[in-house]
Amino acid sequence: MVDRVTAKLEKLGKRYEIEVDCEKAIDIRNGKSSDIDSALLVDKIFKDIKKGEVAGNLRRELGTDDIRTIALKIIKEGEIQLSTAYKQKQSQMLKNRIIDKIAGMAIDLNTNLPIPRKRIELAMEDVHHNFDINKPEKEQLDEVLLKLKKILPIKLGELDYTIEIPIQYANDVMLYLKRLTNIKNNTRSDKSLVVNISVKAGNENELMSKIKSVTHGNINVKKI
Repeated sequence: MVDRVTAKLEKLGKRYEIEVDCEKAIDIRNGKSSDIDSALLVDKIFKDIKKGEVAGNLRRELGTDDIRTIALKIIKEGEIQLSTAYKQKQSQMLKNRIIDKIAGMAIDLNTNLPIPRKRIELAMEDVHHNFDINKPEKEQLDEVLLKLKKILPIKLGELDYTIEIPIQYANDVMLYLKRLTNIKNNTRSDKSLVVNISVKAGNENELMSKIKSVTHGNINVKKI
């Protein structure tokens, strides 16, 4: 479905407007695309798009009468109207990113165990945060955490473990430890590898599943 909006540029007291697909124009603005043919919906430059008034004297005023060159200039330098659908989509994406970040580090104060993402999602329904795409993401993350702390026993942090691995599995397990944890130190002997790690709460289940699979459960895990 095409999401039609207006992009406009004011220069030397004159306005130039084009009709564009909102998301495709934003992608061009952000350097994610250069496909002006997909973004530009009407092959004209207007001085008033609502009245259907087409702009004239383009070469004299803008140095060119090439529609696509001017349209790119308007998109990159001017103002793009944001549709309701686009703002809703971006707001939902922002919400998901913030939930992912919290779920990746959330620990239950009562049990010292990771808080499942689903539990955080359900709690989000009660805190009623308005995700604003015009506000910094870090600022909203902090705001959401303050609200969640009123209804969840939550803290952000990492879980510390000591893991003892039979030496024959050491190299394979270290691949996962390097990817999913912060390795504090390790001691290797002829029989085993002992590693002290910190792991984000959201990575704990994946880590334990991987290393138990590699070692066939033949490991010794101790939470510090």
